[in-house]
Formats: sequence, C-alpha cells, structure tokens
Amino acid sequence: MEYVVDVFTHKTKGGNKAGVIFNKEEIPLSECQKIATRLNLSETVFIKKIDSNIFELNFFTPKCEIEFCGHASLAAFYILKKLKMIGEGKYIARLKFIELSVIVEKNKIFLEQDDIILSDVIDKNSILESLRLKNDELDKKMDIRIAYSGLRDILIPVRDRNILNNLKINFKKIEEISKVNNVVGYHVYCIENDKIYCRNFAPLYGIEEEPATGSSNGALFGYLYINSIIKEVQPIAYQGENYGQISKVLGKIEQKENNKIKVYIGSEF
Repeated sequence: MEYVVDVFTHKTKGGNKAGVIFNKEEIPLSECQKIATRLNLSETVFIKKIDSNIFELNFFTPKCEIEFCGHASLAAFYILKKLKMIGEGKYIARLKFIELSVIVEKNKIFLEQDDIILSDVIDKNSILESLRLKNDELDKKMDIRIAYSGLRDILIPVRDRNILNNLKINFKKIEEISKVNNVVGYHVYCIENDKIYCRNFAPLYGIEEEPATGSSNGALFGYLYINSIIKEVQPIAYQGENYGQISKVLGKIEQKENNKIKVYIGSEF
C-alpha cells in the first residue's frame, strides 16, 4: 500500500511530502529504490511491523538509501494510526543504527532524536562563498557548527529573514562542502522576534531545498538550548517562507541527568 503524507503543515498549508509504503511482505532493497525513484519525493519510508509497538523503518531518497529521516518517520506513524494499527501512546521506531521513541497524541506525533553531538566545520569561508554571504550577515551570537541528532547538518546562523530568504545558492559548492564535512547538507536559520526561521539544502542527496525538515530542526533546537540561545522547552521552527507557504516544525525538550537533554521533533496532523 502506497501513501503520500504532508508533514509539518501550518494552518493546513506548507509541509513536506513523504512517501509511505506498508506491506506485510518484505520488499527487496532494489525494489524499494525503484519505488522511491518513481514516487520522486524527497524521502520515502518503508514500514515493517516487528511487534505490536515496534516498527522497523527504512528510508530512501530518489537517489539512494539513507539512515534516517525525521518527517518520513512521523508520516509512517500517522499512516499506522490512520489504519488503526496503533492508537495514542508510546511506540518504538527501529532504525538501522538505533531505536527511537515515538509519542502519538490525538492530533500530534513526536519523534525522539538521538543525542545531540556538535563539532567544527572545515573552512567556514568556503561555506559563506557557497551562499554568497558576507561575514557581517551572520548572527554573531551563534557559530557555524555541525550538529547531529540523527543526521549531520551544518547549522548556519544569519542575521535576519531578509538575508535568509534571499540567499544566492551555489548547489554544486554545497554538494562538495557536504562531502568534505561528511554532512547531509546545510541548515540555514535566523531568530527574529523570538521566532526561529530556517531553510535546508541537501543537493548531495538529490534534494536542492527541503520545504520542511525534522532531524535538522531537532539538531538546531538542541544546539540553541544547550547554548542558552533559547529557553523555550517547546520550540517551533518555521520553514519554507520563501516558498510562500510556511511549514511548522514542533519541538519538545526534556532536561535529563548530568545536564543532558532529550529532544523530540513533532508535527500536527
């Protein structure tokens, strides 16, 4: 069974489409890739039921298999709920490298993110050149960092929404820089009037720009909270303003022992 789900919609608009495939019989990997290429969505997720509360997820872009996709994971559990295979409660998404908790509420679904890991980028100047950004267009309260919460992305803080929405993007350079830094792509953002706005570029994986992203915003929420840039434990990121249809990515942050945090990303459905 094939489905297409809009995730991270805002006032019934915006969002990011994910393909969802649920079959009782296992589909060969080569066939999964053919299906994802045919659907031609940024990501397609394949669901396999392991137990009543455990579901294995595998993700494909039109070009290749990837380890993780936040919005496709949320789409998968929305379809499971719609098919009445699950109700409100807590479930487990089994990925290739980790198991993550999923919280299903009446009108929202949240996905746990892996522990936040921050690291330095290689050659900040080349990153600025790839977006034709000047140094004074960056928000100096934050640094350009690589952040991981399931996938590695380069977080790039700019001063305001005008700069964010008028980037001059060299996708070939972004692809090269992504390879060198071993990241999926760029997550460019700003904080304006206490709201987070962002854009995401992943040409290395055949996605020039994502209208809404889960794991990248999960990493961003974690980075901003750890560095006391935000104190809100239920942050929201708005993405895709340049499309004319804003998407809304929900966050949830829990304080754990030893000053560690647990980040969830979510969507209204």
